Amino acid sequence: MQVPRLTRLPSKTAAYIPTPSKKKFPTTSLHSTTTPTRSLLGDELGSISSAIPMEPSHPRRSSSETLMAALLSSSVPATRQLLPSLAADARRLRCRLAFLLLSPPHFSHALARLRAMTLPSKAELLGRVLIRSLLLLLPALSPDGSHHLLRIPAPDLDAAILLLAMCDSYSPAAASSSSTSSSSSPVDWHALLVEDAVGSALSISGLGATPLASLGPYVDAAAKCRRFAEVVSQERVSIGGAGGKDGEWSGGASYAAVLAMPPAAGNGAPCAICREEMAPGRRGGGVCALRPCGHRFHWHCALRWLARRNTCPCCRAELPAEDARAETRRLWRAVERMAAGDDSAGCA
Repeated sequence: MQVPRLTRLPSKTAAYIPTPSKKKFPTTSLHSTTTPTRSLLGDELGSISSAIPMEPSHPRRSSSETLMAALLSSSVPATRQLLPSLAADARRLRCRLAFLLLSPPHFSHALARLRAMTLPSKAELLGRVLIRSLLLLLPALSPDGSHHLLRIPAPDLDAAILLLAMCDSYSPAAASSSSTSSSSSPVDWHALLVEDAVGSALSISGLGATPLASLGPYVDAAAKCRRFAEVVSQERVSIGGAGGKDGEWSGGASYAAVLAMPPAAGNGAPCAICREEMAPGRRGGGVCALRPCGHRFHWHCALRWLARRNTCPCCRAELPAEDARAETRRLWRAVERMAAGDDSAGCA
């Protein structure tokens, strides 16, 4: 009898980009330790999966293609230096997921924290994961390496790792078929995640067969997080949620970016905010310079302006935003410029 050959299941990324759906997202918190098949958490994952639109390949690039194009625009030495750190970070995340699966108390705590989050909270959490993935893949987005949203607190990181693993292991077809047979049968998330984690560990990226294999999980996770954020943003706009122009949230510049503004000497030109003259004098005489454009303003004018916006009043150059959603959009625009071949696409 011929023994079937063990193969790695294909990626489930395509399962999360089917035909768009008008189904609303539930936001009710869950507190039970076991999730029924038609529970809110399962339905929420199904809603997310069915609502994420198919990304067109022509003429617009998909998120994965944009990321790969931005990576290819980087120099070869920079990419070679990047791979070891990515591989080490990927191993750390896999070890953390394994720890959660092997420790029932920690798994229950992370799952309870995840169930207590509303859908917008989950979107904000995955937005932090997207920012982290972009900064690790493309260090040019934060040349000083001290981005204020790079580090994620351990409890939030555990919840994010668990949520991404649940999205990878969730099968809408299997859930719908099982729900028709028994609406009260529970979904054993722990068993599903263990099975998927074992299969992932035996994959090329999990075994670390090649250095380039470490890029795959980060590109895939960043693309899924971005599509998730887009769906939630559209959902908030459709139900009349708060948002800025075209459904985008507005926010001021990050505190770290404001504190990093250097003092500058007045040059006699009028301040673009208050229109009053910046008197010539020594450096630090009430005038500051914005990064990276270098335009000068009165300190008090710049502080009032940057408390509400993260752009330069003169050239609209973007500073890092304090709000994670606004910062996600800013970084992604920089990624798109890098993918288009703009050498000056690096962020401040």
